[in-house]
Formats: sequence, C-alpha cells, structure tokens
Amino acid sequence: MAAIGSSGHYDGILAPYDITVSRAHVAMLLDQGVVPPDAAARVLRELDDLERRLLAGAEPLDPEAEDVHTAIEQYLETRIGVDAGWLGTARARNDLAVTALRLWIRDQVIALRSRILALTKAMLTQAERHAATVMPGFSHLQVAQPMTFGHVCLAYAEAFLRDAERISFVLALQDECPMGSAALAGTGFPVDRSAVARNLGFRQPTANSLESVGDRAFALDFLSAGASVALNLSRFGAEIVFWSSQPVGLITLPDELVSASSAMPHKRNPDAAELIRGKTGRVLGNLHALQTVVKGLPLSYFRDLQEDKEPLFDTARTLELSLDAAVMIATLMEPNPDAMRRAADIAFVTSGDLADWLTRERGIPFREAHHLVTALVRLSQEQNCSLGALSLEARRGVDERLAFDAWPDITVETSVESRASQGGTAPRRVLESAARLRSRLVEFIEFEADFSDQETIKRVGMMTS
Repeated sequence: MAAIGSSGHYDGILAPYDITVSRAHVAMLLDQGVVPPDAAARVLRELDDLERRLLAGAEPLDPEAEDVHTAIEQYLETRIGVDAGWLGTARARNDLAVTALRLWIRDQVIALRSRILALTKAMLTQAERHAATVMPGFSHLQVAQPMTFGHVCLAYAEAFLRDAERISFVLALQDECPMGSAALAGTGFPVDRSAVARNLGFRQPTANSLESVGDRAFALDFLSAGASVALNLSRFGAEIVFWSSQPVGLITLPDELVSASSAMPHKRNPDAAELIRGKTGRVLGNLHALQTVVKGLPLSYFRDLQEDKEPLFDTARTLELSLDAAVMIATLMEPNPDAMRRAADIAFVTSGDLADWLTRERGIPFREAHHLVTALVRLSQEQNCSLGALSLEARRGVDERLAFDAWPDITVETSVESRASQGGTAPRRVLESAARLRSRLVEFIEFEADFSDQETIKRVGMMTS
C-alpha cells in the first residue's frame, strides 16, 4: 500500500502551489473569524518560511509522505504543533489538490505559450528574409509546384500562432476556483469562496462542489492543447529531417544541432529534429493515458485521479524541451537558395500554370485545358523538349485551338510571381502576409503580457497580504 499509494516522490513540484492555496485559505478563514488570529499568524508565518526554504533549494518535506499536501501539513506540525491543525479547517485534500493543480497548469501555459510565440517569431523572421527564395512545393513528397521558402515558413508560423491561441484557451476554461468545495459536498463553515478565488487570480468559484473535486477536464484541455503543439512540432521536425538530408539538401543545420555517426564520419544527423518528432509520442500518449483514467469514473473523487499528475508533468517538461530545440532550429537553419532553385526546376513543373494560362487567356474550360496540357507533356517528352519549345504545328496536332503564335514559355519565377491571390506564394503576397502576421503576433504578445502581469499582481497582492 505504501508503494502503490504514495505520490510524494513526484508531486513535490506542486509544493509552492499548495502553499499559495493554503495561504489564501487561511487568510480567508481569519477574515471570517473561523481561525484564531494568533494561530493564523503562526500558520502563515511558517508557510512563508517554507516557501523561502523551497525557493532556496532546500528539501524540508518528507519524501516518504503520502503526497505533497500531507507532507506540508506534517512539516507544519513539527514546527508549530497543534496550531497546524487549523490549516485543514473547511477544506479537504480533494479541493486543495485540484486547486493547486489548476495553478500549476496556469504557470505551464504561460511558460509554454512564451516559447510557442518565440518559435512563431523565428519562423516569421525566416519568412520575411526569404520571401522571394524559390523552392519546390511538395505534395506526396513529389515536387508539385514552385513556391518560396518564405511561404513555407509562414505556413508553420500560422500553425504555431494558432497553437499559442489554443493553449491560451486552456486558461479561460479553467478560470474557476474549486477551493471551498471541501471533500465533495461543500462545508458548514462560513467561508468566502469568492475572496479565495479573487486572491488566487480566478474569475470566480466553481459552481458545484461535487463536480469540482472530481473534474479533470481542465487537465485534459491542457494535454489536448499540448498534443496539438506536439503534432505541429512533429511535422516541423519531419520537414527539417527531409530538407536537410543529403539527397535533398535544401537547408543546412549548424553543427550544434546535428550529431556525427559513430561509424560514418561524413554524416551529419539531424538529431534535434528527429527527437522533437519522436517525443510527440509521449505527449500524445499522456493525453490518452488520462482520458483512459477518467473515462469510467462517476462523480466525486476517486484515487484513480492520483494518476493525473505524471502525464501532466511529463507533457509540460517534454514540450518545454521540444520547443526550445525547435526555436533553435528555426533561428539557426540556413536555406540553400541555389539547391532550392535547382530542385524546383524539374521537367514540366509549370504545366499547371500553362493550363491556368489557357483558361485565363484563351477561354478554354480548365478541365479541358488540363487534358490538353497533359497531351502536350507527353508530346514534349517524345520530342525531348520543353513545353515552351513546342512548335505551332506540333501543338496544332494536339488541338487546333493551340495553334497560335504567342505561345508562353512559363518559367519557375513566372509561376511563383503569378500566384498572387491573397495568401499565395508570390513574394509580394508573402511579405503582405508576413506583415499581417507580425501585427497579429505583436497584438497577441501585448495582450498576453497584460494578462500575465495581472496574474502576477494578484499573486503578489495575495502573498503580501
């Protein structure tokens, strides 16, 4: 039972959050006249001292305690004796633990969001720098159409900014305070739940005590948002592995982000990108693990919910590390423009542009134009020439409507420049999109900075009170 029931060896990470919640709870009990002033003062003083010791790197809590919440109460008992017993008034581990966990998730969201925004900014900077750097666009890993490296970088920047928005939504969904729910049915003490909620930076108390203590939807929201981040990081990592491979050679990674082979000295393995991709499995598994834990639980608390913490802790650590690595890759990778241009210029890569041109300039319905260009491609292969070099008579042999003098020879650059629809890959459109994204990014960063500052102000006010 000691082995299976204990979580104290890994949930010590929640100690500062337990202290924060306990301090707000005792302050409220004092205001409500529930706890004697001298006892409240001693409890608050020891909580402050414990917090200072933890911040200094000390380890005063018993790692053999059942969990961190029990360890803190035991610590207070050794320091102030029976007065420590006031701490448990009008609360239970059920509402305490879930409130501390919500505070922990709030801090993780803020920290991870900062990294996601840094990654978005790094990709945006690459996009602005390489708005006109031509490269192949791939579909099925086959060269599809010419585009620019800036356009590709913007695609990832858009995805990462949505991840920042998505993970921010986790805060809105969990912005209610469970304290005062007690074990499951509330408490008979005259508590002021709204005061505790405000003190801890929540919008309001939770509405139902029974649902509050057994709810882990907020944890699943965090894991779900984290899984989305991990999936986009994995796609980015896979892209980097492909781009940097020797047969492709579209980008170069610095020595700090690759490793040498133990047997083949010439190799430069993109380990950082591969590990980002590989760690996605852990993050996705953590989401599924907690979904499985909660799927059969009726209302109220069950000990199964002890299994909520390790998936959360692991996801936060894994995403933090993966995002740091991704920011380094996005910042330090160097595109190889010459290799990109050569790779984009494969035979008949602008055939789709020719079909578009026939529709736009000659009034041939697109599906028919597509079939005509397909026939022209076959003819060009037989004659071993480009589409632009086909003679008028050769084209007449395919279709009389193709027998005209002003036959276009569409280059890769012409193709890229022509795709000037909003959000397209034309360099001027890439720069326009980059400017809009930078504006959105600045607004988002400013808004979230204001939010974070408000949370800090609330906590500092609570701590000093």
